[in-house]
Amino acid sequence: MVSVADGLVTDIVEKPSDPPSSLANAGAYVFPAAARSWLDVPESERGEHEITDVVDRAIAESGLSVVRVSRWLDVGRPWELLEANEWKLDELERDVRGEVADDATLRGAVVVEAGATVEPGAVIEGPTLIRADTHVGPNAYVRGRTLLGEAVEVGHSVEIKNSVIMRGTSVPHLSYVGDSVLGRSVNLGAGTTVANLRHDDEPVQMTVKNERVSTGRRKFGVVVGDGAKTGIDTSLNAGVVLDSGARTGPGERVLRDRPK
Repeated sequence: MVSVADGLVTDIVEKPSDPPSSLANAGAYVFPAAARSWLDVPESERGEHEITDVVDRAIAESGLSVVRVSRWLDVGRPWELLEANEWKLDELERDVRGEVADDATLRGAVVVEAGATVEPGAVIEGPTLIRADTHVGPNAYVRGRTLLGEAVEVGHSVEIKNSVIMRGTSVPHLSYVGDSVLGRSVNLGAGTTVANLRHDDEPVQMTVKNERVSTGRRKFGVVVGDGAKTGIDTSLNAGVVLDSGARTGPGERVLRDRPK
């Protein structure tokens, strides 16, 4: 919680049992240039390098002004990132500056940045944001509040729905990705399929800090860390996490989280 006086932050307290105010720390800062030399902080009792140490010093030495925001979402967990993505993409207005084939179909609020390419037969339903240098292949189907980051490859007959696909990731051909978060430089082998719905219609669960936690979402797919790769015809169960650099073999059914 944040304490404020005369428009300046006087104190920030992490998760207090008795909050000093009704103001929360949104975790967005603009530090003075001198703060670069303050970043080398020792580990805390939790074994982490705490940004709050830098904040405390900035408060003491320079002062921090308060900027109030009208809406704030915690994105500490993957399904919250999807929620934030949905919120922001709902604000999109159609803007097509990239190269789109004449017989591709764009419906609604679709943004195709300069340098991006959409091949013949592809169908893109908004709100969808296709970043620069991304390639959407023939007959692909992209829909449902999807972000394709820079230099992403979406191949022939791939379907991507309501997902965040980060920079340099490849979903080359004949795959389905729904309600998922794929990190940077991921490669999904041909025929990789993501499950995003439980048969009992209960919210999908994930393991967070060794505990099973409900995502609160009836539909949620997978979280794939940077540089992970799947073999052809891999099946990924709803709520599965592949760690950064993890691998699967051809034809695998992955029902539990996969470490590197």
